[in-house]
Amino acid sequence: MNPIRLIPILALALGLSACATAEDRAARAQAQLAADKAECQSLGFKPETEAFSNCLLKLREIRAEEAAAIEQRRANNRAIWGPDWPWYYNRGYRNRHW
Repeated sequence: MNPIRLIPILALALGLSACATAEDRAARAQAQLAADKAECQSLGFKPETEAFSNCLLKLREIRAEEAAAIEQRRANNRAIWGPDWPWYYNRGYRNRHW
């Protein structure tokens, strides 16, 4: 097979493999929960206690606050620079008339 024809096929396969399915998201959530449980246990909390549950909730809260802060920074950038900044990534130089 011609290597030039192989490049778009590989790009398409790579792009499709990057799509997350519901099973992937559930697996990621289970892995995060397992990591959180391990973290709380390493901090000395015993499973099946109220303190352990509070530890899990606090870790989830911290992640939610971090995600909200990231989204707020993105929103601030859009407010300052506009929704299509940087324009050369969205439209390309060829479409820009100087």
